[in-house]
Parts: sequence; structure tokens; C-alpha cells
Amino acid sequence: MTDPDVAKISRLKILSPVWIVPLVAFLVAGWMVWQDTSGAGPTITISVSDAEGIEPGKTRVKVRNVDVGQVTEVRLSDDFKEAVIEVSMNENTERMLNSETEVWVVKPRIGRRGVSGLGTLLSGAYIQLQPGDEGDFQSYFSALENPPVTPQETPGKRLTLVSDGQTQVAVGDSVQYQGFTVGQVEQTEFLVDKRESRYQVFVRAPYDELLTENTRFWLQRGVSVQWNSQGIDLALGSIDSLLGAAITFGVPEGQPRGDKLQESTRLELFDSLEEAKQQGFIHGIDYVVLLDESIAGLDKGAPVQFKGVRVGTVREVPLRWFPDENDQAPLKRIPILIRFEPERLRGLVADIDINSWEKRLPELFKQGLRANIRASNLLTNTLFVDVSFYSDAESVDTEQRFAGYPVMPAMASDFTRLEEKLTQLMDKFNQLPLESSLSDFSQAMQSVDETANTLNGISVSLAQVLEQREINQLPKLLKQNLEQLQELTGSLSGDSPTRRQLNQTLNEVEKLSRDLQPVIEQLQQQPNSLIFSPSVTPDPEPKAYEN
Repeated sequence: MTDPDVAKISRLKILSPVWIVPLVAFLVAGWMVWQDTSGAGPTITISVSDAEGIEPGKTRVKVRNVDVGQVTEVRLSDDFKEAVIEVSMNENTERMLNSETEVWVVKPRIGRRGVSGLGTLLSGAYIQLQPGDEGDFQSYFSALENPPVTPQETPGKRLTLVSDGQTQVAVGDSVQYQGFTVGQVEQTEFLVDKRESRYQVFVRAPYDELLTENTRFWLQRGVSVQWNSQGIDLALGSIDSLLGAAITFGVPEGQPRGDKLQESTRLELFDSLEEAKQQGFIHGIDYVVLLDESIAGLDKGAPVQFKGVRVGTVREVPLRWFPDENDQAPLKRIPILIRFEPERLRGLVADIDINSWEKRLPELFKQGLRANIRASNLLTNTLFVDVSFYSDAESVDTEQRFAGYPVMPAMASDFTRLEEKLTQLMDKFNQLPLESSLSDFSQAMQSVDETANTLNGISVSLAQVLEQREINQLPKLLKQNLEQLQELTGSLSGDSPTRRQLNQTLNEVEKLSRDLQPVIEQLQQQPNSLIFSPSVTPDPEPKAYEN
């Protein structure tokens, strides 16, 4: 045999039939691998707080109830704080995996929105995937604790509501407009640092067109009781508000609607419709009022009124301005923060511009405009801030500021001033010498008692005298004497004989008195002249003057 024949026989021995089986097996395995990998998609990682119900090789990933992947592995994270799920996605699923994609575990849930996920009781839990619209690819996702209330692609607007009160709003509660459900609460959280509650709500189209600048959101209570000037107003809310809580919105009466709201606008959530009406004014001028009296009964949200017309709102009672350690000034007056809202005067004044009123108010302060507190309800001791003009108001510094706010001058309330006057009156009353006065009064009363006893004795004696028979005949005797006196005076009147005789007798008496006048003079000079002859004194003789 030649050399070429030997080489040919050697090659035939190398290609022995024994090698055909492994080669075929290798080719089949390669084909199977290719077949398997040719229909596979990307691998994603999902972190969950609890992997309850998730099983590798069984748990599916679904979009709109269509399988798009399968769980291949479940393990703990490196820090053991969560579970990590590896998912093998189907082919051509890369487009739905981006930064807006949301995933969550579907399992039985019972809440205020009702019962969901009952189908998983038989089929087992599965992972729901909601595709996003972004173009970037993402392979790591954090599963949501609760399924989203509103699908991402639903048209509408999302807003953020903030409240510092006790609202009791939960995810899934309805958002209403005039009794119609137009949206839902999607998220709730409490900010510890700000001590406020924050809610993300979604209003679906076309109702999102109702959202404008002056839109106010408030809680719709199941039962609302209000006490107004007409009595007690009792109102029942919707079924949703009776079962849990409902948020409703609208534009307060008398305000313009304004421009449309933008997406993710931050608004305040009020506790009631009345609070939304009264505090729902965006623009205002803040003032500090320093009160020298008790503020018990004055609460945040109380009205600021001018002659019965609301012109503002009390914002903070009391105002805590947190002075530094060097401020040793005593707390003589209590500061409160109010907001003057010119928009409330729409239709009553010609101009409601904020800048104009900032310049006008200091001039009104010079004219006697002052703030004080008054009682709006004596039964509940509810107070409000009243703004009025006082002619006797003292001049003040209109440029004064407190804690960074301008100061609105205050005047003591009428009740406080009345109390001061009563206090001054009582002080003067206490200064009176009451003890000595009471002693004198006691002595005077004793004298009065003695006088009363004397008068009582006199009255008894007088009664005894009047009971005598002679006293009873006294009026008859007096009548007879008066009749005789009347007859006597009648006989002396006119030209009666008695009067002529009386005149004649008086003339004779007068003549006799003239005749007796010398005798009386003689007796005065010589009393014994009636017995002895009266002595005659000779007339004196004139003589010559002797040296």
C-alpha cells in the first residue's frame, strides 16, 4: 500500500461513528439554547418589603392580565432589610421598562375602598406591572406597598393638599364636586418636621377644567352642625363622607374663578366649607395686635370685622415670635396675628388693591382706627376682633413693628373699660369711712327708735284725749263760737249803730286822755300834789354880771 492510501485509512478511523452521537447532542443543545434565548427578554430586579406568595418558576408578571414575565429567583438583600426578586421578562418588553414604570404585588386586600385581589386566593399572588411612557430603559424597581389608585395614563391633574389639622383622610377617599365623584386621594403622608399632613389627589378629565386659582378644597363631614344667627344648622354629607371622609372643592361665593391651575399645585385643605369661605383669600396684609386683656375664647380663624362686615381673619393666637436670650422684656401685652383682606370689600369700596391699602391703613390709624376684641357669643364665650374708629384714641407710632410685622394699634374693649370704671368705683367706695359712717348711722337709728317710741306714747295719749266726751263736743262749741264771731263782725261792718256808738266812745276816750295829760305830768313831777298843795317855783330875776 502506498503512503496516500495509509493516510486515507487513518482519517476514516478518526471519523468513527462513535463521535456522531455527541456531535448531534451538542447541536441539539445549541439549538435548544438558541430557541430559548431567542424569545427571552431582559432580566429585571424588583425589591419588595415582603415576598409573601412569590415563588420562583410559578409567579407571573402581568400587564392588563397578560403574562409578560416570570419570577426566576427570590433572595434576601445584602442588608437583610428587603426581599429581592429576579424576573425574566418576555421578548420585546424593553419599551415598557423605564423610570415611570410602577410594579406591585397583587394579593387579597380589605380596606375602605372595598375588597380586591380575591382571584389570587386560587391562582396565587402575581406581580402587576404598569408601563411608563419615558424612553429611558430601567431594570431595577421598588415595588409599591399599595396599588396605585389611578392608572398613570389616566388624563387629569394631580394636586398636593396640605393640612395642619386632624383630617382622617385615607388613600382611595373620593374627591367630589357638587356631589359628583370626580377624583380620588392617591397618597397620604405626615411630615414630622413641619407637623402637617400632605395629600396627593387626582382629578380626572374633563373635571380638571374646574380647577382655577381661587378653587378651595375642604373636608366634607358626614354630619355637620353649625350655630349661626338663624339657629342650629344640621347637614348630612354623602355616603362616602359617612363611611369615611370625602374632599370637595369649589370657588367661594363672591370671588372670581381666576386662571386655570397648573399640574402639582400646592393648596390648603380646610376643615369645613365655612372655613374655606372665610379663610380662602390668598392676598392680605398681616398685622400684629398687642392686647392688654385676656384672649381666652379667641381662636385661630376668628373673623376680623368692621361694623359687622368681615374684613379679615385671625391667623395665630397668640403669636409666638421666639425672642432670643438677650430679650428680657416682660410680657405685658399678648400679641396676636391678623390678616386684613381687602378682597372681602369687593363691591363696597372703589379699590381693593393690596398696595393701595398698605398706604391707606396708616392714615386711618392716625384718624383713630383701632382694634379690640368683642364677644360674638356670650354662651360659648367666643371672641372676634373688631376694628372701629374712636374719637378719643391717643396718637400712636404708625411705623411700629413687632416680630417683623407692622403693628395695628389697639384699644381696650368696651367690657374691659367698663370693668376698669367699676374697679375705680369700687376703689373709691373702699376708701370711704364706712365704719364710722355705720356707727353714726347706728346712733341715728337709735335716736329714731327713741323718737318713734315718744311719738307712740304721744299718739296713745292723744287717742285717750280724743276718746273723752268733752273732746267730741269741741267741734260743736267751736262752730257756735265761730257763728257768734261772724255775727259780731257783721254788726261792726258798714254804718251800723254799733259801729257809730263805738266811734263816739273812742272819741270821748281820746278827749278824756287829753284832759288828763296835765294831771299826769303834775303827778310825775310831784307825786304828793294830790294831798298837799303843789309848790310854786318863783320866776328867776335877771341880775347884772359881776366880775
